[in-house]
Amino acid sequence: MEKRVSMEKPTSMEKTGYAFWFLGTVALAITALAVFNALAGAYILNHPAGGSVQTLSGFERALKPVWLEQIRPRLVFVGSSRVRDGFDPALIDPALATRSFNYGASSMTPYEARRFVQDALAHPSVRQIVVALDAFTGNGGPGEALPSFDETRLAVTPDGAPTPRRALWLFTTRYLSGGALGMNALGAWSLAQLKDGQHAADRPDIFGAYGHMNAAVMQKDLNYRSRRVMRMGDGAAGEFSTMLAAACHAPARLTVFFPPDNMAIIARYRMSDAAGFDVFKNSVSAAVARHNAQCPSKVALFDFMAPNPLTRETLRDGSSPDYVDLVHFRPPAGLWLLRQMGL
Repeated sequence: MEKRVSMEKPTSMEKTGYAFWFLGTVALAITALAVFNALAGAYILNHPAGGSVQTLSGFERALKPVWLEQIRPRLVFVGSSRVRDGFDPALIDPALATRSFNYGASSMTPYEARRFVQDALAHPSVRQIVVALDAFTGNGGPGEALPSFDETRLAVTPDGAPTPRRALWLFTTRYLSGGALGMNALGAWSLAQLKDGQHAADRPDIFGAYGHMNAAVMQKDLNYRSRRVMRMGDGAAGEFSTMLAAACHAPARLTVFFPPDNMAIIARYRMSDAAGFDVFKNSVSAAVARHNAQCPSKVALFDFMAPNPLTRETLRDGSSPDYVDLVHFRPPAGLWLLRQMGL
């Protein structure tokens, strides 16, 4: 006789047990994520060199809107990786007796730059916003943004209205998002590598903004950017105008500047498209002049993308004192720039 194999289906009690096990595992994972983000975030914000984490490249678009809300700065910097690398709050705050925040992010689009400025303008603590104008080059238009950028984290919508349910989105971003996990892990690990009394400048191997350009880096950058241009397309020009309009009646003062790319690379811009380079500068200057003629809140414009003591710098003993590469200036140079702006 054939043996009968039991094929009994799981009982309802067994199914319930599986469900409890699954839900319990998920709950523990979410709790662990939230606890880690809370502890790591507090560690970063309270570390003496914590401001230097804002110069790191990682998941900054995800977490920086949360940090802006927590830090409540007076001075905010907005722009691409030039800004992210060049302005270290841990260096700037004691030097200028202020509380600053680096809202820079790699390859920032014109739309993102305008939206981050709008976000900063909406914070009552902010009295001054400094914007690097290379973020308004190219042909970027409305809505163009890189991954991890999320407008629900910003204080206002694109048209300036308060963002609905923003407190909820900030909470979930701060404690439950993968972006927060990545940035907090990177920041906490980086700070943990510093010995007592060390600053980010002492570990350029970790905090790359404090690195020094050498001959090999310079040549590689010249080759990489050999056909690079510096021009403002119609979409970028529109975003710049919208940003200026947002600042027209704002209590915070807006300062915009052409960043101090080294003269070696400025020469490439002129070689590739001298007309576009000049139109970019002239268009910005004209837009700022129109704004200042019409608005009570004036905008200051500085042009460092021209011959000056910084951009004319060459290698000294095979190393650059102020550049990481031909377009990224080091934080001490960023502090020099702020002093030239009278900040």
